[in-house]
Amino acid sequence: MATGPLATAARAATATAAAAAALLVLVAASDPRAAFAVESPSAEPPTQTVHLSLPFSGVWGVIQGFESGETHVGYAAFALDFVPAQPAGTRAPRRGAALARFACYGRPVLAPADGAVVAAHGGSRDWPAYTKGRDQGNYVILEHAPGEYTEFRHLAARSVTLAVGDRVHRGDVVGRCGNSGNATTPHLHIGFLSSIDPITTRLMTLSGYEVMNVDGTWHEGDGTPQKGEILRPFAD
Repeated sequence: MATGPLATAARAATATAAAAAALLVLVAASDPRAAFAVESPSAEPPTQTVHLSLPFSGVWGVIQGFESGETHVGYAAFALDFVPAQPAGTRAPRRGAALARFACYGRPVLAPADGAVVAAHGGSRDWPAYTKGRDQGNYVILEHAPGEYTEFRHLAARSVTLAVGDRVHRGDVVGRCGNSGNATTPHLHIGFLSSIDPITTRLMTLSGYEVMNVDGTWHEGDGTPQKGEILRPFAD
């Protein structure tokens, strides 16, 4: 989650175990509940019917997974946090550095499936790095099927141009990675919901991606990204 080349070179034969561990975990607590009533995660929601792709292109890493015991508990138990993967040894930007120095900042956030916008906010600022925001931040929530929604949080200022009722297709840009809301460094938060009134999170399964092995090769993902994994869409 710092500056430096992206880990797209991971496909090369020179990829090493060090590259597979090249994630900089610099995300502090985040709570995207503002402006919504919240319930506990759905324990036994209906079977997921929508095919959810990764909401980005390129090689990214999971910095927080489901029920992490960190900030992904309660409301956010089934959420995931991502940042672009970085080469081992990449230093994080110093305190006071511009947000553009973070590899995540400004990266397109993509719709993981066709759907309709049911909630969106784009008027919040980006907070300086390492400063916890004090507002709801910028977000988009998409409905893909009855009881199947995805939400995207901490989006960049002025990057959300969608409005309620807009239709999107898989791969469309819904915003850009930012540092709005209650987050201290740029990262992408995605959650899967069974309800938005009140917000109720549920377990999600992603598909169409592969995970880097310690030797730099790749294998198909099992649908449940884990903290520390480096992954990419099949098409990349």
